[in-house]
Amino acid sequence: MKFQMKKWILLAAALAVGILVLVCLDWNVVEENGVEVPPPPRIPTPAPVVLPEPVEAYVGETIDVSSNITGQRFENCTLTILGEEGITISGCDFQNSRMIIEDSRDIEISHNIIMDYYVHEDAAVRIHCVEGLLVDHNEVSGNSIGIIIGRCSDVVIRNNIFEANDQHNAISGLDCRGAEIHGNLFRFNFPHALMIMNRDADPLVQLLIHDNLFDRNIEDAINFEDFGGSRLVTRVYGNRINGTGWAGINVEYNSWGANIVIEDNYIDDNGLLTEEILDEEGRPERLYPAHDHQPEAYALGWGHGVKLEDCSGVIVRGNAIISNAGNGVDIKNARNVTLEENTMALNRIGLSVMGYQESSLHREHSPISPEDAGVSIVTVRGNRIFDNAEGALYVEEGSQLREEE
Repeated sequence: MKFQMKKWILLAAALAVGILVLVCLDWNVVEENGVEVPPPPRIPTPAPVVLPEPVEAYVGETIDVSSNITGQRFENCTLTILGEEGITISGCDFQNSRMIIEDSRDIEISHNIIMDYYVHEDAAVRIHCVEGLLVDHNEVSGNSIGIIIGRCSDVVIRNNIFEANDQHNAISGLDCRGAEIHGNLFRFNFPHALMIMNRDADPLVQLLIHDNLFDRNIEDAINFEDFGGSRLVTRVYGNRINGTGWAGINVEYNSWGANIVIEDNYIDDNGLLTEEILDEEGRPERLYPAHDHQPEAYALGWGHGVKLEDCSGVIVRGNAIISNAGNGVDIKNARNVTLEENTMALNRIGLSVMGYQESSLHREHSPISPEDAGVSIVTVRGNRIFDNAEGALYVEEGSQLREEE
């Protein structure tokens, strides 16, 4: 695949003023020029949803749901499920319509098409305080926000297609006490496919995110923000993350004590343009479509495989991090981080380890406190780092790599 490597401007500028230092020690890194990178896994995509002819069509109505709904069409409608138990909504066509589900139990949303709900900062499906939720084989596309899920438990989201939800994410929130997200396709969502938070530091929040396909989401595919404080381990494993604009997986914004394991994922071709598709002026065209209600124009971002910033308590293990325009793993101001048995090849730099950014103290959302601003401390074991354009390792002065057997 043809791609154009950009010069790492930050590195050049910092070296010019003598701030950073390139560290060439071995730290359990294996350089293997010419070794073939592993092939990507084959993760099947969900089948398109095929709806039956609608039994009835509703236009412009607000409907309080107290029993199952099957095979209906809703246009410009609001469906509310409040304080109910054992409700299933299946085989329905939602056009510019939304669902609000609160304080309920054992809710199933399956085999629906949910599309074109454009209301600013509102979700096509808003779910709060539900115990026992199944979201199975739906197409959720063209909405401002696909689904917002908050303070739920026993959640399963499987075999869905999330496409072009491009005002604020395919799925947001996910501060759930037990959520499994698997077998889904996330494509062309802006800015993230998954935006995951635990701002209340609930000690029982836990997610399993596995065997999903993330294809060309506009900024980060999986973004953890202010995600910390749980004593349970959240695992991100077995996913294919390809063609994302900024970072494949990003843990940031005061995610102290995140307790996250990122394991056995294939993370490739993030942050890349293509030289084979040109715009009207002959410039390389990006692979990320813009939509009318996308709030801001796409701009080329970091292009890292995995980015860890202002966080702690993260293990990155056994991943293939390949051909990213930025760094394979990029770490800033992170402690209690372990990298083991990863393959990082054909990136700009395999592993970059730096301290905090001054701007993080002053950002509008979730600034870090001065006592949390510092160097990075990273433990490494048995990583294979080779054939990266600007070297295997880059470590800022003061930051630490600790080798363990």
